[in-house]
Amino acid sequence: MQALSLGLSTAATGMLVVFFGLAVLIGCIYVMTLMTGNKKPAAPKAAPAPVQEEPVQVETYVQNDDALIAVISAAIACMLQGENGENAPQSGFVVRRVKRIHTAPAWQQGAREEQMYGRM
Repeated sequence: MQALSLGLSTAATGMLVVFFGLAVLIGCIYVMTLMTGNKKPAAPKAAPAPVQEEPVQVETYVQNDDALIAVISAAIACMLQGENGENAPQSGFVVRRVKRIHTAPAWQQGAREEQMYGRM
């Protein structure tokens, strides 16, 4: 019986310490928000009526793969150059084929484009 009492008191003490620590953390975050002046944007009061849009047709563009392969090869050649611009020894690296993969879902392609274009 004494072991059960000791275990329950230890569990209760641990939960109280965690609860108190979380309360202190929430208070610190609230104070930091007040100090920096960052406030949440006000939510719109009235949402506009939904407008039905016509489905958008996706146009596929045919691109010359020869130009794409040339650009990729030039980028690789630029990356393989040594420091200070001098040419590195011939590595024998040749781009033989560039294959597009369109198996990714739309949300994944959107995230990838957002990351790539966000750095420019």
